[in-house]
Amino acid sequence: MEQTEKKKKNKTGLALIAVGLILIAAAGALYLFNTLTDKKAGNTAVQIAEEVLEAAQKNDAAPAVAQEDGRMPEIDIDGVKYIGIISIPSLDVILPVQADWSLEKLRTSPCRYTGSIDEDSMIICAHNYRTHFGRLHLLSAGDMVYFTDASHLTYMYKVSYTERIDSYASEEMTAPGSWDLTLFTCNYNGSARTTVRLVRSLGTAQEKHTLKQHFHKEKRPLEASALFLFNWV
Repeated sequence: MEQTEKKKKNKTGLALIAVGLILIAAAGALYLFNTLTDKKAGNTAVQIAEEVLEAAQKNDAAPAVAQEDGRMPEIDIDGVKYIGIISIPSLDVILPVQADWSLEKLRTSPCRYTGSIDEDSMIICAHNYRTHFGRLHLLSAGDMVYFTDASHLTYMYKVSYTERIDSYASEEMTAPGSWDLTLFTCNYNGSARTTVRLVRSLGTAQEKHTLKQHFHKEKRPLEASALFLFNWV
């Protein structure tokens, strides 16, 4: 009897060890998959941002025209509409922004959720990839964010405050307030949205400036460029 009980315990112990190893392997595989997906999304977005920036620079001489329905000017890249580029220097992030959002589009880059630059009501959403908006929670009041539109006009913003909004509280997300631009992404369990509210930092329209971007971690083509020439608004 004792030997039988001992064998049962040994089998149970081995089974538990096997299950534990399987779970560890599964967790490792999931982490690797998420890491590779994140990196791929970041690289794809940077490549597209280069194309959007190039097209916007061409529009500098011949500004893109706003849509008849009042929508912001757009740039077409391989059949996908983009309204510009968002740059967050403190996070080493430069990303293209699509004109409209969907879950499928968010896999590629941030998207306009609603609103417009002209009305100081634009909200931009993105996946929580580390290379996209996954580090929004690291932004602090006073950090600068830049949005360059399809006509190569750059709008400057300062972070006002951050907040967490319930994932189902869409009305709270879009409610008017003391902000001119909003960025948000879902947290990792999808229960809330990390939300950053920003206010316009006014400059002189059409004044030419240079924006030097220093990126220390990765020498990606767009980020490694020494100088960008923008029209500040």
